[in-house]
Amino acid sequence: MRLSLALLGLPLVTMVGCYGGERRNTGECPAGETCSDLTPGGLDFVGNHLVDDILLSGPRATAIGGTQQVALEYDRGDGIDVALDMPFTADDDGGNGIRVDSTSGSQVTIRGAGSRSNYLRILDEDGLLMDRKELTGAALESIELVTTDFESVPAGAQLAFAAGPRKVGVALYGDVQHSGGPTPERLVDTSMVLALQGAERTAWDTLEVNAQVGTYPLAVTAGDKPTATLDFIVVDHADALAAISPMTTVPPSNTGSTSLCFQATTSGRYIAGLSWSFLVDGETITHGNDALTRNCISVSTQKTSGTVSVQANAGGQSTTLTLNVGAAARSRDNVPMRTAAPAVTTAGDRASL
Repeated sequence: MRLSLALLGLPLVTMVGCYGGERRNTGECPAGETCSDLTPGGLDFVGNHLVDDILLSGPRATAIGGTQQVALEYDRGDGIDVALDMPFTADDDGGNGIRVDSTSGSQVTIRGAGSRSNYLRILDEDGLLMDRKELTGAALESIELVTTDFESVPAGAQLAFAAGPRKVGVALYGDVQHSGGPTPERLVDTSMVLALQGAERTAWDTLEVNAQVGTYPLAVTAGDKPTATLDFIVVDHADALAAISPMTTVPPSNTGSTSLCFQATTSGRYIAGLSWSFLVDGETITHGNDALTRNCISVSTQKTSGTVSVQANAGGQSTTLTLNVGAAARSRDNVPMRTAAPAVTTAGDRASL
């Protein structure tokens, strides 16, 4: 199951260790380099944001043939990171994995060149190293539609979308080379071309559309691959609703909680964007800021024995679970994370290339 966005209430924090260059992370000049005095604290290399990722991190792998904008930032000495405002040149150290495509202001546009890694080196006017970071290129293997709201989606699930104003994400996947071997991961290509009738593009991987019931072709041209067409399926109701990996117990007397997630489906497709409501022992539960996701609920009880009834409602369907009050169940442990698209291709909202 993928959590499309991080948990509600989670503070937005930057992860310097992820996007910091070698000088930034170690505080030392890399071996074999002569470093500039202009950036003693090194640089941050900030890549493009993914539509369903709330945390900031370093540049992800760039699709071969595609591009990514890397923003350069530094600490000017007062603990505040700002855009690099000094002259620099960008060197791609041979460009086996990524190559420098262009520079503009404090940004370097890189292009995926091969399934390899190499340094992006940022040099001052005297050719001295401000900082460097190893970046990676990878071949685009598949494309998938993803949800952009706070929802837990079962791994491998194809999607349909609820009618109405909807934000749709387009995810690129490929095998990224690591020391332990290739790993399927999300890729970036800011030059990707998206075409869906009536949709407005609001980010490199995001479309917004007032979705009407029906099936529509979404054309995606990314990396060095030919155009792929995905089905954008819009529905106004579900034909089934069920728990995802249902739990059977709830801890007694407010000693803990059990998290339950549900899925509303149409012809086996998970429906993204539905409104959900829940009844716990007949009492309506409204999500607060600490809610896991819109289709999940955290259940606790003051009972010491007996059962707790949990009803979930969405898309014109409902289902009820009966939980036994008993030994503590670990909260949220029934929500496995989905980290990448499966290798098997299925028709519809996922395309293999």
